[in-house]
Amino acid sequence: MKEPQIPAERWVGNLLQAAELIANREYQETRWLAADAFAWETPDEAINTLDDYVLDGSIEQFAETFSPVQSRAVVAFRDEVNRYCKATPQRLKPRDVLADPAWEIVRQKALDFV
Repeated sequence: MKEPQIPAERWVGNLLQAAELIANREYQETRWLAADAFAWETPDEAINTLDDYVLDGSIEQFAETFSPVQSRAVVAFRDEVNRYCKATPQRLKPRDVLADPAWEIVRQKALDFV
């Protein structure tokens, strides 16, 4: 196994922060649809931020930092995000994402993890 690029605590904190944004429907409804939404307040950026923390085997690399329940939840969350990304267009429209029952499943998996 290769040496981690960042400390486990920092990686877990970043991952939890990204998952919390995906789990938070109220935030998504208010900021993704806002006329003054920032460029990073989109479904694409929420997923991209998550990708920065999950890809390249990071979950497996930091597996010892999770309890067995957290470990199952984070893997289920990752797998659901991957399914969602494969089934949706490259560019996501906030209104479409919020109305998509599949996104609700992603959000629930995120909530299970956080």
